[in-house]
Amino acid sequence: MASLKLRRGKWYARVIWYGDGTSKKEKQIPLRTESKTTARRRLIEVCKEETNIKSGMKFSFPWLNKDGQLKVVRLTLEQAFNDYCKTRLIDGLRKSTIERSIAAMFSFTKVVGKTTPLRSIKISHIERYKEFWSSRHKPNTVHINLSKIRTFFNWCKKHGYVDKAVQIELVKPTERPVAYLSDSDFAELMKLESVNNHFKRAFFFYRETGCRRAEPFEATLQDNWLIIEPDKSKTHRTREIELSVPLLQIFNEIIIRYNRQRETYKSKSIIDRYSKEFKKACRLIGCDDRKLNHLRDTYAVRMWAITGDIHYVSKLIGHTSVNMTEKYANFNLRRLMVDFPILKEHIEKRLNPPQIGKVDTLLVDTFKKIGILVDEG
Repeated sequence: MASLKLRRGKWYARVIWYGDGTSKKEKQIPLRTESKTTARRRLIEVCKEETNIKSGMKFSFPWLNKDGQLKVVRLTLEQAFNDYCKTRLIDGLRKSTIERSIAAMFSFTKVVGKTTPLRSIKISHIERYKEFWSSRHKPNTVHINLSKIRTFFNWCKKHGYVDKAVQIELVKPTERPVAYLSDSDFAELMKLESVNNHFKRAFFFYRETGCRRAEPFEATLQDNWLIIEPDKSKTHRTREIELSVPLLQIFNEIIIRYNRQRETYKSKSIIDRYSKEFKKACRLIGCDDRKLNHLRDTYAVRMWAITGDIHYVSKLIGHTSVNMTEKYANFNLRRLMVDFPILKEHIEKRLNPPQIGKVDTLLVDTFKKIGILVDEG
């Protein structure tokens, strides 16, 4: 029997059933009222069609259409996705995540059409989508889009829009190569007279904090700590970055400029400008393949070169798993000592650890007995 559910002051009819005897399915139908009395009356109308709803049929109830008539709806891909977005927003999914899903679905409907019935989508549509975009997008982009599309179809199955979710095999993404700017390259970039000093200072900020491009603009400042909250963080985890006095000054400068320019430009275009200026500057010094996110790579590589602790580096840059961070440990320390001469003292300590014979003096006699030569000096 359908039941009532109150969500943010509005009533919904909630239909729950078990499709294969074990998996729980749910369909929530908006009753478009804040009155519980009216909601109960409309719930009776929903209950009349409960069996059909469980079978996968979709209805437009009198309070949901202009005609005031009960109608059977042949749900299109676009209509189902609109329902998905509305529900996920209510559930608290981040706006940026919804926007990424919208972009993925736009690419999908460009191939199969917006008005294609949801229930008619098959694996052949997915294969056609892959074939169309494989020559137009990088594997990583297709991979992300397919993952968002798969999430949508899984949601459709869970909420009874379809009997079975379309089985989607993701495209294997190519691992983004780690690249950094050596001390000499970064010094050349800082000397460029054609680059505005504001952007030079911003580049220094990104290099010293390991921030992702948008994080400085979405973070909050508490004393000298930059706090990136879970709802703004890519990994949904809080990240805290301690800012030195120079970094704090640069951060405040970046935010002042951002707030001033928001009166004229969109937020995204203001943030994108930093990426464009960095790419332009890198071309001028002969590093054509460098992008702003490579300053984050530079930060991570330098921190690993100093500490040798990949778990610590993983925490610093806000990864959810150390497996994501291990790529920064694939560089030869002697090469890093050449590229980052300022870190030479730290790296040399790692390259020349204390010899065991000098440290374990209590075990000297034991070592001699088993044939291990040690330095007793």
